[in-house]
Amino acid sequence: MTAQQPIFTSTDNPSEITRDAEYLSDQDPLILTEIYQPEVHLTCWQRDLDEACLNYVQWLTERGRLLPVRLITKPEELLKQLKQDLPDHPNRDAFLSDVVLLADMFACLFDMEEVGLRLSLLKQAMCPRFHVDRIGARMVCTYIGQGTEWLAAEWVDRSKLGHGSNGLPDHQSGLYPKHVTPNQTSTGDVIIMKGDTWPEHEGRGVVHRSPECSEETPRFFLSLDVM
Repeated sequence: MTAQQPIFTSTDNPSEITRDAEYLSDQDPLILTEIYQPEVHLTCWQRDLDEACLNYVQWLTERGRLLPVRLITKPEELLKQLKQDLPDHPNRDAFLSDVVLLADMFACLFDMEEVGLRLSLLKQAMCPRFHVDRIGARMVCTYIGQGTEWLAAEWVDRSKLGHGSNGLPDHQSGLYPKHVTPNQTSTGDVIIMKGDTWPEHEGRGVVHRSPECSEETPRFFLSLDVM
């Protein structure tokens, strides 16, 4: 995937959309625009990563010294800033093109001049407990490692979030039934989740958490926030 490809153009033969009323996924990036539907909480663009892009991410991960990159920037200025922050490599441009593409899509979708971007290489879960973001929306793509875990709203007792868990692990606190297995996105997939401050959606943001990771199984991901 490169930044030169059109943003939000439908494929000639779109795959059948996977629908669970509130959670939609498809191999067509146009699925991301469905986040504006009142009943939709999460949209997922299912995709495979470009080999050159993946090679660069694997090289970065093996180096193991990447500090979190945090930027609030205009998409048209993002490429220049990332070239300053990320080490050179024959496949770096492929990765940068993918990040710029996602930033362009995100800014276009939400009509923003600037986006909040974070690139992180994690060796332990950043947010290991289920929680809700106090923002309007967030885009996440996991390039290496396990994807974001999330719970369907119908299974969640929100009174058990945070201090309501009484210190118990998520699977024991009553946050969700014991027979329920949390959903998880795949590596390379791009998701958009509504947060708790989405207009007319207050208090109903997607309940999610970071997956487990370690020195042996790190996680490298991108997140973009509505500003």
